[in-house]
Amino acid sequence: VKHQLIIMDIARDFARRGGGVVAILHDLNLTAMYSDRTHVMHRGRLAAAGAPEDVLTDELIETVFDCRLKVGALPAANMPFVLPQSAA
Repeated sequence: VKHQLIIMDIARDFARRGGGVVAILHDLNLTAMYSDRTHVMHRGRLAAAGAPEDVLTDELIETVFDCRLKVGALPAANMPFVLPQSAA
């Protein structure tokens, strides 16, 4: 996890200095944390594109991943989950 965050921090810094970054991620948390624009593919076609907060919705994730999830919600019964925020 630490190394993922370090690499994403390097990519973010590069982009902030004017560089272009394209990353293919399957980790939706990293996608939400680091991307300015998100493109979601489903069965070889573009399913959605835009800001992560607009694209990563319950409905889209259920359609694309065939898995019912609640975006931005705690799991039932306060089950713990891990969402990394920094490598430090």
